[in-house]
Amino acid sequence: MDMGMDMGGDSPSSSSPLNATGVDFSNETQAFDFLQEILDDSTLGAIGNQYARYFWYGVVVVIGIASLCNIAQRSVLWMRLRASARNRSRPATSTNFFTQSLATAAALLREPSYLQITPVAASRWVKVPPLGHIYIIVAYFGFILALVFINNNVPGAQHYQALGIRAGWLGAAQVPLLILTSSKTNLIGFLVNSSVERLNIYHRWVSRGLLLLATLHFGLQSHAWNIYGLMAMEWQTDACPPTGMAAYAILLWMNLTSLAPLRFFSYKIFVVQHLLTYFGFTIAIVYHLYGTSSPYSTNYIYISIALYLVGQLIRFVRTVIVNIRPSKATLTVLEGDATEIRLSSRQIKSWGAGSYVRLFMPRFNIVLGHPATILSTSSSHDGDMVFILRARGGFTRRLLKAAEAGSHQSEYLAFIDGPYPSPHADFACFDTLILIAGSTGVTFTLSILLDIARRAQAKQSLPLRTLHFTWVIKRRSWISWVSEELQSAFNMLHEAGIETVCNIHITCDDDIANDVSAGGCQCGEGCGCCQVQEEKQDSESNQQTSLDKEKEAEGNTVQSSRTQSSATSDADLPYAEIQVGRPTFRNLLERRVLQAQGETAVAVCGPLGLSVAVRAAVVKVSDDLAVDKGSKLSGVYMHIENFE
Repeated sequence: MDMGMDMGGDSPSSSSPLNATGVDFSNETQAFDFLQEILDDSTLGAIGNQYARYFWYGVVVVIGIASLCNIAQRSVLWMRLRASARNRSRPATSTNFFTQSLATAAALLREPSYLQITPVAASRWVKVPPLGHIYIIVAYFGFILALVFINNNVPGAQHYQALGIRAGWLGAAQVPLLILTSSKTNLIGFLVNSSVERLNIYHRWVSRGLLLLATLHFGLQSHAWNIYGLMAMEWQTDACPPTGMAAYAILLWMNLTSLAPLRFFSYKIFVVQHLLTYFGFTIAIVYHLYGTSSPYSTNYIYISIALYLVGQLIRFVRTVIVNIRPSKATLTVLEGDATEIRLSSRQIKSWGAGSYVRLFMPRFNIVLGHPATILSTSSSHDGDMVFILRARGGFTRRLLKAAEAGSHQSEYLAFIDGPYPSPHADFACFDTLILIAGSTGVTFTLSILLDIARRAQAKQSLPLRTLHFTWVIKRRSWISWVSEELQSAFNMLHEAGIETVCNIHITCDDDIANDVSAGGCQCGEGCGCCQVQEEKQDSESNQQTSLDKEKEAEGNTVQSSRTQSSATSDADLPYAEIQVGRPTFRNLLERRVLQAQGETAVAVCGPLGLSVAVRAAVVKVSDDLAVDKGSKLSGVYMHIENFE
């Protein structure tokens, strides 16, 4: 299973293909000599190393293109802020060939990439990524397979050996990419403005790509030996097959335990065993590669080790600095088995809207930090970090019990890993912003709302003209979680002249449902049914013209037969409209896009069912209205934050 190369060898290979003519395989000496000729990779290894470099050339090109797209988007948003500061009308509209070309290109890329088709009810067993991720994953597998087989038709007895060696070199080249797509402090995320959670999708698929290449490496070489009955001799005389199988077994285990059912069974156990098996894989693969004719292929492993150590060192130093004076956290019980955590940090003075931390509280969790989105901004809540966590089990359940048992003045020691920024665009740079949250996902959308309200109050000239806030919850009492913050933000936005609309949808509150229907829970499935989903639309509505849609959007919202709506107001939130039933995202988006005087942004945070429904609605509306494709309607930018 030799995949190294003799960097110092200069003897040319035989011009004629290697064949078994005249070899007596019953003679052990002749059989062994022929096996060594098959294993000779003085040329094949050099070519394999070359194609491994080609792989990284491709990776660099893709990252470079994504980085340029990131820079272009930031430039467009900066130009909008500048235009707004100069009091230009409709600053969020594309006004020149450059911005219009970017908008059209973005629309053509967004529509086929936003959609996600996945079984929501079985998400703990299988979760299909959005189509945009799938396109990149398919291209990745096509690329690595092409690198294995293109220009690799070596005639004679070394044909399968050549394929196996090429696959082995490409497999070694995947290991640094595995590390780059898993670290919380990584260069790729910084350049392309992508979150660790999104890069983790690619991390898992790169690992599967490595497993595929390792399988090809072993299978093709084994076939090359077995054709001539030399398999047993290779295993008896070469240390590479046993060490290679050890690395392969560990890699296979890591891939199997990373599947959704096992990963969600106990995430803490998954993380601990994943780290341990990674160290085991690193040791095994180094032993395997050192057993080849040359250890140069181990350079990729050493690079990955260096990347891992640098990433961990940066994270460790940052965590030490942030926690050099530990924070104190107070707990408050909220309705719906939720807990508010208010944390005062002396070291962290600012963070971006939508940022999150990993929260360590020694009283409740030691091994792993719990991810939590910061509801507050650095200028609100007296500079404290505020989080809301619903009790699910483990850490969050222990938090709730402590909050119920303790007094409001009780303080708990807390350590922070972060804050980590959310990779969304500046939502204040769009003409229309639609914020959609489900349950505790409101912490993300509310932080954006508070940030924009603060900037508007500070007399910053913003392109934002309309803001629509939608929150989907099971019980009306949950409004009390953030009613004060919502009211304060709406007041500031109204004073700044930004049109605001707030819809709160109650899906499973029998007390409210009984006011509308004697049937109790309006969805007809009991009070465990409320995973937000987009209502099915009649096929006839798909044939409407844009004019018909505009008239419909200005009229009544079409509700499905499963959704009943009763608009009321809340004494604590006079700006909010309380509705019973699930929202119809397609009608909401269609109305807003038709009324927008520039690009529309949609920010979503909530369970998977919510994000899947919004994705489908955005794609449908964008396609029907032909946004940024000649209809004179601006496009739709969407950012999704999911929680499990």
